[in-house]
Amino acid sequence: MNNRILQQENAQLKKTLQIAVKEAQRNEEILKRFMDIEVQMLACGKLSQLINLLLVDFKHTFKLSVVTIYLHNKDQLAESLLQDVDPALKKHLRIVQELQSISEIFPERKIRAGELDRPLRKQLFPDNPFILSSVLLPLINKDRLIGSLHLGARELNRYHSEYRYDYLERLSALLAVCIENCIIQENLAYLSSTDTLTKLYNRHSFDLEIDKALQRASRTQQCLSLLFLDIDHFKQVNDNYGHSGGDAILKTFASILKKQLRNTDFLARFGGEEFAILLPDCEPQQAAQISNNLRAVVADHMFKTGSIKNIKVTTSIGVSSYLPIHNDMQSFSELAKILLQTSDQALYQAKFSGRNKVVYKAIPLLARQLNCS
Repeated sequence: MNNRILQQENAQLKKTLQIAVKEAQRNEEILKRFMDIEVQMLACGKLSQLINLLLVDFKHTFKLSVVTIYLHNKDQLAESLLQDVDPALKKHLRIVQELQSISEIFPERKIRAGELDRPLRKQLFPDNPFILSSVLLPLINKDRLIGSLHLGARELNRYHSEYRYDYLERLSALLAVCIENCIIQENLAYLSSTDTLTKLYNRHSFDLEIDKALQRASRTQQCLSLLFLDIDHFKQVNDNYGHSGGDAILKTFASILKKQLRNTDFLARFGGEEFAILLPDCEPQQAAQISNNLRAVVADHMFKTGSIKNIKVTTSIGVSSYLPIHNDMQSFSELAKILLQTSDQALYQAKFSGRNKVVYKAIPLLARQLNCS
């Protein structure tokens, strides 16, 4: 074997090695991108964040033409969590009520790759008619199909049925777990913070919010008013129309209050027939006017009880306000307690003086320095 042949073989080996090194570097780069996306997926605490990540970052990172997602709305738990998805992206997200429409895409529950037939391509990528290859990933968690992820490319050979898609299989499995975790955690948080009957915030949420609202008011030197409401003679409603009638009154009462308030106001069912409203940046005179408007709207409404007879009910309202001059309490928690006690005392006066009234009571000034730590 002469030197020339050896040199040629050497050159060929070097070329093969260079190709292998480049392929290894490319695979390492792809793996790093997948790992980065996985870390971001695991960091998502909300379903809407996860969907935005897939439709924007995932598409950009892997240079895809389009990404679309199907999600099964099992037990109506997913759809309500997607309000914060970018409106421009919602056309790439489909909430599926019946699982069959996803199952039909994956008869064998396996990844599908390659060129799609026209009807399926039109179904999955309706706004991208020039998708020439794609990979369709079933999202399966605990042996249950929960959705599907569809990656589309305009390059004909980008995805092929003979390729291996280990990374994508791993990603789809992790994504299914992340989706389920987000749905569970968000719904648990909702249940722990929401009154199940009226769908308003509950007492626990109110206790957390009043501290934060007082801190904001102190920092911005604004007033914060608190309305404490009680449905008059509610026991008689329950006695006459049963608890189902009382529940109907509570739900309607909550709906009336909600419609009259600003988006920045905080409305909670405090317990039983008692409700509390926090009005940020609201001075005492304005709070009293809002209270009287609420009282009048409630008094004018005919409430359904679930029986043939509709009735009228009234509400008594106690009002108190935090003012910037009240920065003399020991802590925000103490200030919240005093603000609530003062509103409760005002409510008692409203009920004691005949009901269907609004009473304002000022917070007593205390000579202690506010501790903001």
